[in-house]
Amino acid sequence: MVQIYTWAYQDWKTISKETLATVVGLSDGITADDYKAITGDDYVAPTAKATTTSTTN
Repeated sequence: MVQIYTWAYQDWKTISKETLATVVGLSDGITADDYKAITGDDYVAPTAKATTTSTTN
C-alpha cells in the first residue's frame, strides 16, 4: 500500500500532503515513518480547531 501512496504523491501528483496525512495511522493506511519517506517531511497530527459562535438576544 505504501508504494501506491508513493506513486500517487511523487509520480502521479494525484494526492496532496494533506490528503496523505489523513491515512496515517489507519488500519489500511501508512505510518508516520512512511509519510516522512514519501513526502520528506515529518508527520504532524492535525489539530482540531474549535469554532464557537455566540449569539445575544
